[in-house]
Amino acid sequence: MRILMANEPRSHREVFAGALRALRPHVEVITVRPDALEGETPRLRPDAVVCSRITPALRTATGRWMEVSLEDGTLRVRTSDAGRSHDPNPGIDVLLQFVDRSEKQIRTPGNRRTPFEGSEI
Repeated sequence: MRILMANEPRSHREVFAGALRALRPHVEVITVRPDALEGETPRLRPDAVVCSRITPALRTATGRWMEVSLEDGTLRVRTSDAGRSHDPNPGIDVLLQFVDRSEKQIRTPGNRRTPFEGSEI
């Protein structure tokens, strides 16, 4: 499984990538600058994207995404498959759960690159 990470700030991106590499060593984690994300996604063909702002082009290119934003000092998370986290300070477990769900989805026959629409929970 390949995850493309382009969230801001850079320190969060590097911590998330390091945690994934340590806790899910079988997952390929690639980090890019957010301004390079739309160009790199079609080239790298990730199974999932973690970014600060999901765009229609990214939704089409990957189908599985996690939007992580820092708003007024609070971390906000929204995913393509589980909607928005209502936890005011979600931990690394939210990222790990997203990766695990994504892996399960891509192992299901016929679901390799099925787009999902984010839903509120």
